[in-house]
Amino acid sequence: MAVEHQSKKITCGYCQAENNIPPFASVVTCEFCGTPNELQTGKTFQNHHMLNVYFSGSELTELVPQYLSKFVGVPSDFADKAVFKDFELRMMPFWMFEFHGHTDYQGIGKYVSPNQGSHWSRNINILTRPERGSIDLDQTCLIFGYKEQHREIRDEKIPVGSKEAFDINSVNKEGGQIYDTEIGYNEAYAIAENRVKSRHNQLIFREISKIEGIKQGIDLKEVSYLHVPFYRVKYNYGNWEGEALVDAARGKVLRAEYPISRTHRFWGLLSVIIGLALIALAVIFIIDAFSLQWEIAGYVAAVVFGGLLIFGLKETLTKKKVAAE
Repeated sequence: MAVEHQSKKITCGYCQAENNIPPFASVVTCEFCGTPNELQTGKTFQNHHMLNVYFSGSELTELVPQYLSKFVGVPSDFADKAVFKDFELRMMPFWMFEFHGHTDYQGIGKYVSPNQGSHWSRNINILTRPERGSIDLDQTCLIFGYKEQHREIRDEKIPVGSKEAFDINSVNKEGGQIYDTEIGYNEAYAIAENRVKSRHNQLIFREISKIEGIKQGIDLKEVSYLHVPFYRVKYNYGNWEGEALVDAARGKVLRAEYPISRTHRFWGLLSVIIGLALIALAVIFIIDAFSLQWEIAGYVAAVVFGGLLIFGLKETLTKKKVAAE
């Protein structure tokens, strides 16, 4: 594999085709053969997988309105009048590591020893004793390929059991755009290994309260560069425009924007009017208060009614909201 820094192009180490290097990328997936090329090491990854697209087109036009129907403020005719105009398929990158970890540990454990007390009470002593044990655990770690961008995708539970060999022709057929990781293999491996060690430590501290000795071995069983499909959907409702993000493998809507209905805006405006009126009454009450206690009550009422006013202004002036799990 060769990298031309001036023109920001890379020659695929497998098929020798020339590819552009996206900004901040640590890996470039060849757009001709689908082979991932790591820029730092010059290696190609043959263990490249993907999840298939099971939801697209007309299915998305049903999924998004159905998802939004449970949120307050969505127009009642949104499903009928929303016009879906753009479906952008994004193949998002993950590193997938499969580890087997073995840990032998020894330390101090705690146990409860009840003592015989009186007829009406019982004393409980917490004692310590040496403990030892071992942990054997297989663990799969997914590391999302971006540090700051696309945060709504980072913590999603990906069904890695349904992964298949990456097929560039299948991606091109769906019109998908391949996104590559900005996190290189070594950095991703270090993050994943630390997760495994942290998990082992959590399990150890369920058994003992203090570690005095530990011997740990973390073995990498398999690593895969994984692309997962997500649709970015754009739609109109009259002159209003919004977008949604949908997991195309599971049909799960991660986030979706929606307009505020006229009815909801009316209640917001009504809250503004009522809030202003009640604040005015609270001010009058404070001025004419008979005692300090009544004056304090007036201030408290003014604060509460101020909250109602802020809520009303927010609901009246907001043009769109975002629904997210």
